[in-house]
Amino acid sequence: MPGSRILTGAVLAVAALAMAVLAAVPAITAPVRAADPLAIVTWNARQFDGTNHSGEAFRAFIGEADVVVLQEVPGEADLRAFMGEAGIGAWSFAISDFSRDDLDEWSSKLEVAILSPHRIGSVIEVDPWPYNDTEAMAAQDSDLPIPDFMPPDQRETIDGRGWLWAELPDLDLAVAAVHLKSSRGQTGRDDEENAFKREAVASALAVTIRDDALERAGWSYVVAGDFNVAPGDTGKVGVDLALRCPCNGACTRYDQTHALLGGGLVSGLAMRNLTLGLSSSYAPGGFVSSPIDNIYAMGPAFDRTRKLTVELGDHFGSDHFSIRAVVVSE
Repeated sequence: MPGSRILTGAVLAVAALAMAVLAAVPAITAPVRAADPLAIVTWNARQFDGTNHSGEAFRAFIGEADVVVLQEVPGEADLRAFMGEAGIGAWSFAISDFSRDDLDEWSSKLEVAILSPHRIGSVIEVDPWPYNDTEAMAAQDSDLPIPDFMPPDQRETIDGRGWLWAELPDLDLAVAAVHLKSSRGQTGRDDEENAFKREAVASALAVTIRDDALERAGWSYVVAGDFNVAPGDTGKVGVDLALRCPCNGACTRYDQTHALLGGGLVSGLAMRNLTLGLSSSYAPGGFVSSPIDNIYAMGPAFDRTRKLTVELGDHFGSDHFSIRAVVVSE
């Protein structure tokens, strides 16, 4: 994966999914057997510092999840403690190393993590920040692989979190966890630079997924996390990378983050947003009635969806509601 950094493990060979054996019934009347449901959860945990972070309640909500993506995780020790409280201490997990402890304490609490009851294979982090809190990561190339089709001023945008990529070989599934740049309540021209940072990461990730899918037929892909921009926010969301806010006057449709993953701006890629139609996922309210926490998906695991169930769960003391999507395919 261009511009990426391997944290643990080597790139694994593609493992074929086991074929379901059809019951011995007449071929004319035999129904298509449904595959096992695939359950995906995303939640911004707000550093686990809420007053209602009940591990037992969280475990009940995620149910038989196949993958859980968390944002704003303070570190591995806190993650392990929460997993123990939730009764999933034996699950596999991967956690990012985006920290900039040399600059401020706050950013060291914004790691992302991927948890699963399935075996995690290759884990890759893409981090545009030039500094890290470990020598091993600081020695690596930290450039974000922003594609050439992005406007020149945005190809210099590296001050933001990248993504954590973890592969579940038993499911032929690659999961990317993101926590994109916050708007901090800003809109229009005041938010344009934040949008540039979101778009930079989204464009690089979109191209990475497209190119990886061309190399590995049969694999599916998920991008989940806190996008900090809602797909239903018509005042922000656009489809024109060349648009720039005027120096004076109103500015709308200046954020192409969602269009880069699901709107066809990246040739050869159009992921599906499983969370479309949900109300706001920001617990205090104040945003449009559309989720800033999203789950994008593509590949064989999602191509023949027979049933999709998506729900907002509790916020468990955080400032974001949890989201659970269950896909049942033919």
